[in-house]
Amino acid sequence: MDDALAAAGFDIAHAFDARVLAGEPGLEALATHGRAGVLVGNSRALWAPFVAAADRAHPHPLQRYTETVVGRALAGRTIYYAHRTYGGAYLPFQRLAVAAGLAALAPTHLLVHPIYGPWFALRAVAFGEGEPPATARVALPCTCGEACTSALARATASGDWRDWLAVRDACPIGRAYRYGEDQLAYHYTKDPTFLRLGG
Repeated sequence: MDDALAAAGFDIAHAFDARVLAGEPGLEALATHGRAGVLVGNSRALWAPFVAAADRAHPHPLQRYTETVVGRALAGRTIYYAHRTYGGAYLPFQRLAVAAGLAALAPTHLLVHPIYGPWFALRAVAFGEGEPPATARVALPCTCGEACTSALARATASGDWRDWLAVRDACPIGRAYRYGEDQLAYHYTKDPTFLRLGG
């Protein structure tokens, strides 16, 4: 499972005990699908495999790619996708990641991973039967200083995607995993002209 996901660019496959969701508002029902949970995401590693396989004729090529790859790799499990709505609402994937012990939520409203910092994305969560690992929350690996809070204030006031990017750039954790320029532009704008390698 992990090898197939990683080869397709989904290099984050975080196993967790679904029982940790039992007391979490909006997440309790997920714990009924089996104890063995896996939270799927990606770092910058997604870009090359995705661009090589992207269906450019599809209105949402990344969503299609995600569902194709994850659905195949985790066949037989109950899967929820971050880009879909369930019961008219998106699942609170940020709170899910915190409860599952993948990352911590910073005051800037970004999830921060101990290695990747804010440079990762959540794509899906799946549940099935099996014996999961012990699950514990992770501590916030940094302290949001003036650079982070100032960037957040600017982004909130402007709404420009480049200002929201500056909030991520202000975080000192995981800078080696920063997305390339084309990957950044595509994720923030969804403009298919950025679906190219090299940036």
